Amino acid sequence: MRPTFFIIGANKCGTSSLYRYLLGHPSVLPCAEKEPNFFGAHDPEYIAQHIDDYFALFPTVDDTGPVTLAWEASDEAGRGKHTTLTVERSGGRPYITGEATASTFHDVSPALLHRYLPDTKLIVVVRDPVERAYSHHRMYQRFYAAGYDEEGPVGDFESDVAAELDAHRRGAPTRYLGPGFYIDLLESWEEVYGTDRMLVLTTDDLADPSAADAAMVRIEGFLGLPDGHDTAILGRRFNRADVATMSPSLRRTLADLYRPYNERLERHLGRRLGWQ
Repeated sequence: MRPTFFIIGANKCGTSSLYRYLLGHPSVLPCAEKEPNFFGAHDPEYIAQHIDDYFALFPTVDDTGPVTLAWEASDEAGRGKHTTLTVERSGGRPYITGEATASTFHDVSPALLHRYLPDTKLIVVVRDPVERAYSHHRMYQRFYAAGYDEEGPVGDFESDVAAELDAHRRGAPTRYLGPGFYIDLLESWEEVYGTDRMLVLTTDDLADPSAADAAMVRIEGFLGLPDGHDTAILGRRFNRADVATMSPSLRRTLADLYRPYNERLERHLGRRLGWQ
């Protein structure tokens, strides 16, 4: 099977929860890994030579046995980080599959993904970019404390973001701020895939069971799925982070930075986001 859908981002915006909600639908089968990061972790030559390894992560049509997912998201109920989710198949039911590498939105060229997945439908989830940047930094603090330092040291949020603000003014790429310029990223993806193959949600669309239920109805229509998502799981959160704590002056600085981009995104989506 080829992926029908791909949750491409953004990081720290609820993609883990959304992927788990989708797997609660009886017609959706998981990828062997929630975030293979195949297109972000490798160069184009490697991707071309190993694309079959990527496709092998998805269920096959002929195999009618259960499908397992290596699940690495912890939820607010305190369940362990490393778990395995098994989805049983029913004979005769049509299925779709997909994945959710959330860094794809800001780390991968749309043209590169389209070369191998031209018919896949893309889902993007966005949140207040100030909160997103804080949550993203906290994730890297955990990584760095655990020994991961391939992208350099991680300090406190205010110091690291101050350095990124300087880098942004120089036109240099940034690790924490860059993924929050949603409209620029979204327009680049829509230019390649078209608006009809992309669905944009916000964290407010997943904020409570009622909102998430309405979002799942939209997704079912977008993916051509019959009604049937699991409403019981919609109240749970996976990889949930606390609200950002930072100085009021830094929050104002970041809000001012993102405001024009947020306003463009509101016009593009035709909806109020309420982030400022």
